[in-house]
Amino acid sequence: MKSIPIFVINMEACVERWESTSSKLIALGLHPIRFNATVGRVLSNEEIEQHYDAHANRKYHHRNLTVGEIGCYISHQNLWMKISEEKIPYCLILEDDLCIDDKLPSLLKHVEQLKGWDMIKLFDNRDNLFIDSMPLDNTFTLGNFFKVPNCTAAYALSLSGAEKLLKRKLFFRAVDVDIQFHSEVGISVVGIRPYPFTQDKTFVSEIGVVNGGRHSNHSSFWRNLKFRIKMYFERKKLSADLTEISQ
Repeated sequence: MKSIPIFVINMEACVERWESTSSKLIALGLHPIRFNATVGRVLSNEEIEQHYDAHANRKYHHRNLTVGEIGCYISHQNLWMKISEEKIPYCLILEDDLCIDDKLPSLLKHVEQLKGWDMIKLFDNRDNLFIDSMPLDNTFTLGNFFKVPNCTAAYALSLSGAEKLLKRKLFFRAVDVDIQFHSEVGISVVGIRPYPFTQDKTFVSEIGVVNGGRHSNHSSFWRNLKFRIKMYFERKKLSADLTEISQ
């Protein structure tokens, strides 16, 4: 069986981040592929408008996106397009600021054997609980969510998952928040625990400097309320049906 492709989204200026992440993966016998990230702060207004709907953002989201968040979304979107165009059956997508558990190769064997899935979350910094779950072996458990983890640091994505995500031609939320609204594009989202990735805090501050700064949570009362109501109803929807996923 051909091993799962592993893409690491990395900005050209962040050589140290790539070297750190790739060396960890290589030490586990894995073969990472660097995928060039889009730097939001160098995008022209015209380039941003090709991807980002500022009007929909003001209408449906609780705050404006930073150029860094726009660049981050475009980076993931470009990789989804590569998966779709090249008909890659499934892959692992990583950002470049992670600590990696030695059990990752064992977990990836399960990813390669599972069928009927779109996205598998492999990182969560808020420890959201599974609603339903099923054991994959004595170590790993597959589960679904009402509250999908709002991070894109590490996830497996299938061809069907990439094509569903690409249904959204223009985006207006950050990429991790968009995935929480899974029902809008019909993507199923599960997770495998224990997660094999944690945040490497060595690099947290650097990404903000290179890609356009941190966002502000400032929002009007009504704009924030509308977003929270919409998220509340989204979290009434189960993220995936485990009976449709088989080993």
